[in-house]
Amino acid sequence: MKIICTQENLKSGLLAVGRIISSNSSLPILGNVLMETENGLLKISSTNLEVAIITHIRCKVEEGGGVTVFSKTITDLVSNLPNKNITLQTQNQLLSIEAENYHTSVKTLPAEEFPLIPQIESSQNLEFDAQEFKEAVDQVVFAASLNQTQPEISGILVSLAEGEVKITATDRYRLAEKKLNLGVKNSGSRKEVIVPQKTMAELSRIIGSQKGKISMIMGDNQVTLQFNDTQIISRVVDGQYPDYKSIIPTEFSTEISIEKQALTSALRTTGIFSQNTNSVKLEYGADKQLVTLITESQDLGKSVVDLASEIKGESGGLVLNYHYILDCLQNLDVERIILKITNESSASLIVPEGQDDYIYLVMPIKS
Repeated sequence: MKIICTQENLKSGLLAVGRIISSNSSLPILGNVLMETENGLLKISSTNLEVAIITHIRCKVEEGGGVTVFSKTITDLVSNLPNKNITLQTQNQLLSIEAENYHTSVKTLPAEEFPLIPQIESSQNLEFDAQEFKEAVDQVVFAASLNQTQPEISGILVSLAEGEVKITATDRYRLAEKKLNLGVKNSGSRKEVIVPQKTMAELSRIIGSQKGKISMIMGDNQVTLQFNDTQIISRVVDGQYPDYKSIIPTEFSTEISIEKQALTSALRTTGIFSQNTNSVKLEYGADKQLVTLITESQDLGKSVVDLASEIKGESGGLVLNYHYILDCLQNLDVERIILKITNESSASLIVPEGQDDYIYLVMPIKS
């Protein structure tokens, strides 16, 4: 193999595939990236046997071929080379890397030893605007459980029905759900897969601020996500996702409209005095149209913040985990949110004001 590419393109490709690689794997080849020529491009692949990432970069191919090289070594090296053309050439069991006055040789392993990355075939190919899909992922992914003993809720549920896709995550203390309209009916077909949380988070990172389309293929055991020149192939989580619909309240005693940024600032301030419990008491009064956030610590002190609000219904109070609320608020691009409360011991909902495609359910802390 002999190719010539820019430092910027090679660095971008290596960074796109490198984050899923584990340095603690018992299989040394999994610490490597596979670099091979394909249709006049350089194809770079990585896998940890659960998730694989493949990306293509532009290059000049002088001689085709393929090789694997230790990911951290080549990524660190290329990241520190000057922004000039780089020549990559395989020689015996080495990869020669030439750039301006830099001359480096890196040890390799044969491309044939790299695990086969399976492709899935499906007629169910869904397409989304990349930024809309990233926003949906960012608004739910933080709510997934980090407890691997319950694998079904450590993933993100992607469900397709009647021209609509729902992306859902829960850790049993909170739940986030975002709806995406496909714009077309899909003949009433239904499909559900549980995608690992890390897969969805990695896709969001890869999209970043870039524009384009996301293509999703939902198979029985795998899901493929394609964005521009990068493809993620991931196993799906085995198991039955909990039937969460029955726990979403439909009737409320109080609805509070409040400015998102004001509530965010108040939670961060009061949270300083709640380091051990993460709890903030929220009192609301319909007579004064006021929400009051209160925290008190024997060691640190006390914080009280009053927020002007629009309150319909009964007055009352409840205790919430302020981290849970901040996780939601910092991923909503709206001016105001609606807090819907049943009582101090039941789940409450946060929804963006004027929107019906997102809900965030949070359980109270019972005193």
